[in-house]
Amino acid sequence: MSTTEIKRRYCEYLERFGARDSDIWVATFSKSGTTWMQMILYQLTTAGDMSFDHLFDVSPWVYYAALRKVEPKTTPDPRILKTHDGYEFMAANSRGRTIYVLRDGKDVAVSWYHHRCNFRGFEGTFDAHFDEFLHDDDYNWFDHVRQWLSNPRGRPVLYVKYEDLQVDFQAAVDRIVGFCDLSPQADVLERVRERCAFTHMKKHENQLAPRASHFDNDPAAPYKIKSAPFLRTAKIGEWSEVLNKEQLLAYRKKFDEVLGDLEIVADYR
Repeated sequence: MSTTEIKRRYCEYLERFGARDSDIWVATFSKSGTTWMQMILYQLTTAGDMSFDHLFDVSPWVYYAALRKVEPKTTPDPRILKTHDGYEFMAANSRGRTIYVLRDGKDVAVSWYHHRCNFRGFEGTFDAHFDEFLHDDDYNWFDHVRQWLSNPRGRPVLYVKYEDLQVDFQAAVDRIVGFCDLSPQADVLERVRERCAFTHMKKHENQLAPRASHFDNDPAAPYKIKSAPFLRTAKIGEWSEVLNKEQLLAYRKKFDEVLGDLEIVADYR
């Protein structure tokens, strides 16, 4: 399946799906805490029932639905929607508000490598992957983050760091609640803490991860799923066990070129 064909079909699905002012988008570069944020918002805006078959039934990802050639599920307002789209495409095709989740690019590089190997059919080495991570023109962490932080169209965007969710979960949730104009009761906040904990989400991994069965009838689909964990460690600083000195220097050079003037991500250098 060509990139052009995927994009054409995706645009058709987006048009049919429509846009609402009440939509809450979870936007990220891959492996930056997307599923975690979807779960937080799902628990905050609904009764939190965990009997759904798959997360995308209650928090749609239109791109994934387009890949599967199935219509995304209809959910009550506010719809909690996932995207990995770049800023310009997203800003031109949606309404509502957006929560953009940031994560240290070095940890993203490591997590994205495992995801590519386990779910996207990548068979190269980490060295080859890291070179692509630095220099890929089509999907590049540095450019993705730069564009979303620049926000030239002035979209309502809340920036939440993955690391802040780890260090002070409640403070991060309070920011999310305020941005989304929600008024959860104490029992709801307790449920959010319980059901969005890594251990709880790990128990429900089959409901959260891409499934081989989703693509049984499409051998050309970009997902090539192995029997591997989708939620691996959620560890901060894993990069220090993986990146060598030369890779770290190359990362910092690219970081300084693209993101060096942005204080909000200075600690990701």
